[in-house]
Amino acid sequence: MADKQALNATFYAFRKREKGGVLTMATIAYIVIAIVIFGLFGWLNLNAVMDYLNWASTMGTNPELAMTPPASVMALGPMLFLMQIFYYVIAAAYEAACLRWMIRGETGGVFGFTLGGDTWRVYFTYWIWFFLMIAVGIVCFLVLGGFAGSLMAMGQGGDTSAMGPMAMILPLLILALLLALLYVSVRLAPAAATSVACKRFAFFDAWKVTRGRFWALLGAFVLLYLMGFVAYIVFSAVAGAAMVMGMANSAGMMNENATPGDMMAMFTEPQVLIPLIVIYGAMIIGSFVLMVTLFGVNARAAALALEEGKITADA
Repeated sequence: MADKQALNATFYAFRKREKGGVLTMATIAYIVIAIVIFGLFGWLNLNAVMDYLNWASTMGTNPELAMTPPASVMALGPMLFLMQIFYYVIAAAYEAACLRWMIRGETGGVFGFTLGGDTWRVYFTYWIWFFLMIAVGIVCFLVLGGFAGSLMAMGQGGDTSAMGPMAMILPLLILALLLALLYVSVRLAPAAATSVACKRFAFFDAWKVTRGRFWALLGAFVLLYLMGFVAYIVFSAVAGAAMVMGMANSAGMMNENATPGDMMAMFTEPQVLIPLIVIYGAMIIGSFVLMVTLFGVNARAAALALEEGKITADA
């Protein structure tokens, strides 16, 4: 019964009737704020962005120069990390607004956005995921690197008799690591939803939420990501066809002496630019539909765990 309820929650976000377009308004607000943030970042780092575009344009004409990015481009790394610290707040406020509505039926703030406890719980959930991914990457590197190092040592030492069997173990080791990573990811997927449901930071209580629901949740996630992948392929194919048709109608396309600058200028022509804006705008909308649907799966799992007493909410 629990598995069926979790699987039926795949499209829970759209079965729960909205009150005043909560999810829609929150999504629109999030998109607008994100555009402002990235636009402000680009404006504040305009010189570095232009240097990056110029550097990228040299990759096809001067590969040796393209190997060494300008110093201003290298400086974008720390700036991007600083922006990420702030951007996570907006993303957390958006997810918290969606989860708060889907789990508790609550609204508040401006378009659902608040800087209350739910937002900060989701915010710190992002950072736990961030550092967990770093830790997992280090562990995988050490395990696989140590295994590969052992194989190399055997080869250099002349002991080749065991190299064949160990080389056959390597793919199994990689598969085992991937399966373990998949299992843990699914078990902890509702971490943000769990914190919102419990009204306290409860990242690892997600393990309780997903107890007995692993296969149902995995099926829901696979179904959603598969649908998203198919939609991405379709939109990309349509975008590519629209771009080719638009460029074929451009006079610059017919000029054999066209420079890279002329080729880039074609992307600003209406017959190329307008179809791409429409198609990629639809892709952005589709990505948010997928995102909210995933929020719904996690929200329903957390709500069911509350009903079943697996987790409890603070007053």
